[in-house]
Amino acid sequence: MYIKLFTLVVLLISTGGCASLWDAPKNIIGISTRDLESARKDSTYQVYQAGFSDVFNAVIEESEKAKYYVFIKDEIRGLITVMNITGVVNTTEVGVFLTPLSRGRAVKVELSSRSTPAKRIVAALLFSKLGERFKKTALGIETP
Repeated sequence: MYIKLFTLVVLLISTGGCASLWDAPKNIIGISTRDLESARKDSTYQVYQAGFSDVFNAVIEESEKAKYYVFIKDEIRGLITVMNITGVVNTTEVGVFLTPLSRGRAVKVELSSRSTPAKRIVAALLFSKLGERFKKTALGIETP
């Protein structure tokens, strides 16, 4: 009886809204994006007039052309994670967050990383390549 009660209390305490507990399995297998999401406050971004899927696929294509390892591709969450960036430790991650704007007629592309050099390298490449493919615009505002 006491063992069941103790087990129940431990279970309730450990699952009672603790986000880090739910993130633990992701950390163990190496797919946690918490660091990239928290680094978004210092992200760099551009906005392009294009459809969400077009930009998502272009980011993957240009990343693969640059020989980056595309670690996570999650179109539903609008997240792509790239690694193996030349000039930085090959396990350094850069998160590419895509947010649809202007009723789907524009997409905000945000880059975040705990490594500023990695973020700068990926930004230089991706923003240049995406700028060749799509028209840049102000945040959610269409330009003529």
